[in-house]
Amino acid sequence: LQMDPNLSLVIVGHSLGGGVAAVLATMWKQRFANRVRSIGFGNPCVFPLAITSSCDNIVSVTGEGDPFACFSLGHIADLTKALSKLCSDDGFRDEIMQHTGTTSWLKPEEISEEDYIWCLNAMTFLRKQMNSEILVPPGVIYVMSGSLFDFPTDESESSVKSNNIRTVDPTIFDEMRISPRMFDVSRHVPARYETVLQRIAASA
Repeated sequence: LQMDPNLSLVIVGHSLGGGVAAVLATMWKQRFANRVRSIGFGNPCVFPLAITSSCDNIVSVTGEGDPFACFSLGHIADLTKALSKLCSDDGFRDEIMQHTGTTSWLKPEEISEEDYIWCLNAMTFLRKQMNSEILVPPGVIYVMSGSLFDFPTDESESSVKSNNIRTVDPTIFDEMRISPRMFDVSRHVPARYETVLQRIAASA
């Protein structure tokens, strides 16, 4: 690259490899006049929100619900703060159970408007405790979705579920999404990314 200004380099990686590729592309962007780019699949959240959008030589492709591409150390720190508050405040815990169901979790449609407003206020209160810096995937972020990432509930849904890829704003990674399969590491395996990309390419 230094000897031939006509050459360019694209670094491709998955998971930690994608994160390293993004860091190298950032380090070499100015040195090699924007001739180094990176494409990462399942990149970890390694860039501050304030700078990630300026890294236009980096592409991060994230699978819907991939835990390694959704969580940063800031999320873990915030979760720890929220859990610490819940463990130390018996009254707050009791109020949560009172408004969301004492013996079993209520479905959203079963929660009254009054309880829903209380829950919103409780979340606002907890968010004030959760003030850690959140890192996000680097560069231009694409999210892939489809049957391999969305885990349909039955065979018929799987057969008609379309695969797609779309750009997203990095601010969607600000908060950790709580779901039953939020730590399902099988969503991170390269084969899922490869298969969904092949299906998207075939349907284009």
